[in-house]
Amino acid sequence: MSVIVTAKNEQETVERCLAALMKQDYLDYEILFVDAGSEDDTLSIAQKMAAGDSRLRILQATGNPSHCRNMALRLSSSDIVAFTDADVEVPSTWLTQSVGTLLSSPGIGGVGGPNKPTRDHSSEFVKAVDLMLATSLGSMRSAQSYDFREKAVVKSIPCCNAIYRQSLLTEMGGFDEELIGCDDTDLGYRISRAGLKLVFDPESKVLHYVKFSTIRQFARLMFKYGRGRGYASKRKKYLFSGPAIPAAGLAIVLPGVLLVCWLFASLIPLEFVLAVYAFLIVGYSLTVAASQRNLGVAFVGPIVLTAEYLPYFAGFLVGLFDRGPSRWSG
Repeated sequence: MSVIVTAKNEQETVERCLAALMKQDYLDYEILFVDAGSEDDTLSIAQKMAAGDSRLRILQATGNPSHCRNMALRLSSSDIVAFTDADVEVPSTWLTQSVGTLLSSPGIGGVGGPNKPTRDHSSEFVKAVDLMLATSLGSMRSAQSYDFREKAVVKSIPCCNAIYRQSLLTEMGGFDEELIGCDDTDLGYRISRAGLKLVFDPESKVLHYVKFSTIRQFARLMFKYGRGRGYASKRKKYLFSGPAIPAAGLAIVLPGVLLVCWLFASLIPLEFVLAVYAFLIVGYSLTVAASQRNLGVAFVGPIVLTAEYLPYFAGFLVGLFDRGPSRWSG
């Protein structure tokens, strides 16, 4: 059993990540830690921890996360391979639970689980973001953040909490190293297209240290996600799905609305569309606030959804027109 961890400039969380991985109740496993050129103390912290535990092996690489994961895959001889990131903390039962679900049926190609957001400090705004992202409208029912209550078959699982058979990954050719973002989504789609299931197991949960504390930081993160999805959708048509569909729909509808405004010299069509959108997100936020018994969501929810959708849409358009990821891979 191999656990592959990728990291770059994660000195604040890497010790907690590796310490938790070393406390697994699974009997026989190794940890392949891949540092992708960190400029802080990430590598030195990992090396110190490796000196005290032979199960931890330190690797160094250059390139994006897919390069790092593929390199570690080639160096692993285990039948089963798990993936997480250096900003993730796993419970002691993580491997046992995930492996058990993976081996419960030969038709299961991979297993993932909840990525519960956690921070050292959390404002009311950030708590509202977390609540909204766990809803259908906030997550588009993505395994990245949607709050599934039971085991479910999903289209993809994020690599901060994923486990696969090594033979399957070899057969699939590993991760697509040309993608910046959506590489785990792409792998999941290819596995599903091969006739195997990806299972979301609510018991295989991890804590994910989230790196935003303001609305601006959140919006920039959404722009990054949208850009990755746009670039991936251009390269592989089957990734033109999920959140790419409403983003593409907006790209088609908005110019049409603006054209109508120009033809009739009136902003009424645009104002109508904006009013409908505002009505929908306010109504949805009120529903979430009532179900979660959190009044703050009623006020913050519309801001969160707007700060999610618009930057994602803008990033998606930029990604569609990017010739290559080299300019933004860092």
